[in-house]
Amino acid sequence: MGCRNCKATNLIRQKLGRCRQCMIQLTVLSLCSWGAWFYFYLPTPKVVESITLLFAASCFSLLLLAHFVVALALRMKKKNRQQQTAP
Repeated sequence: MGCRNCKATNLIRQKLGRCRQCMIQLTVLSLCSWGAWFYFYLPTPKVVESITLLFAASCFSLLLLAHFVVALALRMKKKNRQQQTAP
């Protein structure tokens, strides 16, 4: 489900926070799954389908959060390098 760059590399450390296309896909999947859960299964949270969709939505959201944290860390690291090399 990732882009060509993500399919070419196997290490998760090399994938997180670098691919905008993957982060957009995760955002759409997260929003759709949370929206579907709230629309269809909010009144019946103990149904198996509800728990499954809740689990999927949580996983999408956590992976998206991991992408954002790593992207922020990479951006801060890049900014620090630029400030250290500037005269």
